[in-house]
Amino acid sequence: MIVETIIATLEQQAGVYRELLALANEKTPYLVHNQVEKLNAILQKERKLLKMAEELEQQRMRFSGQYFSGIGMLRYKGGKISEMIRTVTASQDKKKLTELHEELTALLDELQKVSQLNQQLIEQSLKFIDYSIDLLVEDPNGDVTYQHPLSPGYGNPRNGLFDTRG
Repeated sequence: MIVETIIATLEQQAGVYRELLALANEKTPYLVHNQVEKLNAILQKERKLLKMAEELEQQRMRFSGQYFSGIGMLRYKGGKISEMIRTVTASQDKKKLTELHEELTALLDELQKVSQLNQQLIEQSLKFIDYSIDLLVEDPNGDVTYQHPLSPGYGNPRNGLFDTRG
């Protein structure tokens, strides 16, 4: 009976991860096109789903602990699905656990790849913003181009925006 509860929890987790993956894929074009309002809406949905995923994982771990203590493995505290697959005797449960394990692994791998891509897009965007700010704030008298030492103003940088010498 506890195995069925764990399977149901794993199915719920897979559903949450599918939704997170869809949101991550949806987020990519918004990052590229700098659509902040749409990104904020997606981030709010992601926060709710992440909280749900965390609660489901805690629930799964609790049920896994009950399962392992029920079969006499009191020292086992990992709650790994692969360990459960090895210990389950019902072939139907073993098959379902194996399928869910493979699906969850694939979903999490894909979610990690899309998240890394989105992270790189964010970093590139921040670098571009930083570069743009540097261009705007750059000292106009900086040594960007060569200036002949005998030309007027060489080596005489202005300290502010206004020249108070009259």
